[in-house]
Amino acid sequence: MRQSVRTVIAGLLLGGLGAGAGAEVRLNEVLGSTAAEDCEFIELHNTGMTEVDLSGWSIELWDSDADKAFGTADADSPIKLGGRIDGGGYFLLANPEFTEHYEIEPDQPLRANAIENSSYTIVLRDDLGEIVDSVFVCDGGEGDKPNINGRVIRPDAEIRSADGRFVPPGFARLADSDDGTRRYRVLKFSPVPPPGATPGKPNAPATGENPAGEGEPTSP
Repeated sequence: MRQSVRTVIAGLLLGGLGAGAGAEVRLNEVLGSTAAEDCEFIELHNTGMTEVDLSGWSIELWDSDADKAFGTADADSPIKLGGRIDGGGYFLLANPEFTEHYEIEPDQPLRANAIENSSYTIVLRDDLGEIVDSVFVCDGGEGDKPNINGRVIRPDAEIRSADGRFVPPGFARLADSDDGTRRYRVLKFSPVPPPGATPGKPNAPATGENPAGEGEPTSP
């Protein structure tokens, strides 16, 4: 099921090919770190035409730093999902700071500081426990690896900053390329709320500041 993984560098892109033909709900946009109080959110997007019941689905967040915390669950992980997501619709999990800055009520609350401010792996599972989507967000630390409970995995996408010295604030998935390759861009730290983040709406395309370009295949 896992195809070649590509890396998002700086403002841009990429992941491997889609996780599976039936995986219509995906990790669409995640913001985990900002210049002030972290207004964190996780956005799911249903790319299909039919409503999906998220009962029994879950999101996992795994510490991916090469230290004694490696492989431990972050915050309330696994986060058990509830509710439904319309065909073509969005489902938002967000903390109180998010509601204050964006003035949007999320579909499901997220506790403060739920998302690691260093390397982490985020995993979306369906009601059968199957992995639907997985993304490794890396701060460039030597030895940091995508994992589930300490077991190293090959994620669907890997997100890094241009210089590899800090964790990207977040990422937004763009429309896939014609060959099915995933495309992403990295969100900004400031101001708050950060420009380019579009919770509950289609993701803004890459701009001239962060011109699109493909990364090279990587092996975790």
